[in-house]
Amino acid sequence: MLQYPKFMGFVQDHGITFNQFLIDDERYLIHTGPVGMYEKIEEKVKEVIPLEKLTHVAFLHFESDEWGGMEFLKCPKARLVCSDLTSKLNLTGWNNVPVDHISFWDNETLKTGKRTLRFLMTPHVHHWDSMMIFEDITKSLFPSDLFAQPGVNKPVVSDDLSDTMISLYRSSGIFASEGPVRKTTERLVKLLPNMIFPMHGSCIDDSMFSKYTEATMKNEFAYSGMLLGQKLEGQKVESVS
Repeated sequence: MLQYPKFMGFVQDHGITFNQFLIDDERYLIHTGPVGMYEKIEEKVKEVIPLEKLTHVAFLHFESDEWGGMEFLKCPKARLVCSDLTSKLNLTGWNNVPVDHISFWDNETLKTGKRTLRFLMTPHVHHWDSMMIFEDITKSLFPSDLFAQPGVNKPVVSDDLSDTMISLYRSSGIFASEGPVRKTTERLVKLLPNMIFPMHGSCIDDSMFSKYTEATMKNEFAYSGMLLGQKLEGQKVESVS
């Protein structure tokens, strides 16, 4: 049984699900989803709590699927939570971007009732400003776009989908280099998470986690000229680990 309600929306054009997670403690939402999915996400949140009771909304890097619906959330008491780099790079100097937010640096924590959220800076594990969240009490990991799997699968993965994960990395061009991903993977393994909640695809429990970490450590998947399944001419790139 999942400790956090999971809201999954499959996006046919991309072949992946867009996931949001609600921690029903001090009412903490991780990811808002893109603006086009807002009404569905709002409906799901309301199945658990009144929307106005949300206290925090976190996004783990600056992309529309992480926080595109933020402006539409009718939760006046909620504080926006992001990485320190996101605050400096993306939430300063833009029009219509919430300036009232909380930012965190590596290994800083936030108490949310009975739980403790630990923020992990993971630069270039997708974006420069990327971070992850580790919940210390339940040992739950929210790795954003790391460990994503394509397609529609069970809420908790029971099969080894690491090969399709690597294929997704290669076709999307999501990681410029394996090096930062592998350094972060080594750190995550040491945390011994009980459950992993990716932004895309199924959740992964500790019995399957090693399959996915081994795949990122042993396979080549860095950008090599493919972006969202399209080949760029004259863009041969040598992988650097």
